Amino acid sequence: MVDERPDPVPGLDALELRQLRYFLAVADALNFTRAAEDLHLAQQALSASIKRLEDQLGVALFLRNTRKVELTSAGEVLVEGARAVVAAASEALERVHLVSEGRSGRLVIGFSTAAGGVAIVREIIRTFSESAPDVDMRTQEHDFSDPSAGLADGRVGIGFIFGPLPVEGLSSVTLLEEPRLLAVRPEHPLAARDSVASEDLRDLPWLRVPAPRGPWPDFWFPRMGTGPSGPLIRTADEWVTAIEAGRGCAFTMPTVMKNFTTARLAVVPVDDLPPAAVLLAWRTSNPDPLVNAFVASALEVTAAAMRT
Repeated sequence: MVDERPDPVPGLDALELRQLRYFLAVADALNFTRAAEDLHLAQQALSASIKRLEDQLGVALFLRNTRKVELTSAGEVLVEGARAVVAAASEALERVHLVSEGRSGRLVIGFSTAAGGVAIVREIIRTFSESAPDVDMRTQEHDFSDPSAGLADGRVGIGFIFGPLPVEGLSSVTLLEEPRLLAVRPEHPLAARDSVASEDLRDLPWLRVPAPRGPWPDFWFPRMGTGPSGPLIRTADEWVTAIEAGRGCAFTMPTVMKNFTTARLAVVPVDDLPPAAVLLAWRTSNPDPLVNAFVASALEVTAAAMRT
């Protein structure tokens, strides 16, 4: 059914923001010539635009004679409303540009348990926060049940995780790469070794995590040989406690161990295994400019850290 009710505000549908800008220029100058110069517009075009606006509204906005231009009562009323409309539109556009440039909006950052304590991770978050104060940054810690730190189901926009990438559809940059270490209690026979090889790790009681089967748990919590299984752990604190108690062993890396300087752990380099890495990852299909801005900032921080 067609709504045949009359427009409660005549001329509103046809009103253009440009017309309000032109009207305010004339209202401020009270001179068509000066207003046209300020707008870099031909006076004839400005006069025609004001005449169209008056016709649309059905009222005269200016009193014109050869000596001066004055606002009518209707024009005086329109000035205040027009200023508010133009200011609101300008603010909205500015906010759009800030978002498109990655300087405003909300960004949820995930990090795997233990990754939040890595120095380069903290530096990246601090630097971006200082450079983009209008961004609403929120952080979420995720335990070992989700090595993607919320990226797999889209709960976060970007995440700090330990490689390898745990699920498909992610892009990443490497923030740091270090040798893998075997973490055991100090009394373990391997604790006194200068280094170990992968063959030495068979039949050890490896800790287990509730993450889905795949390359990530195989990398960090492998099942080697026929030895007993260690306990199921979810967090970095459970990881430390289980190893200190002699209930299992696991891989780690030097940077992570800086978070546990008071723990009763021994770490031994593993000579013949690929190194471990801390990654900054995001969904490949995510076009969010905030993600792009955060990645760019992270790369700058990482490059600066490598130079020092």
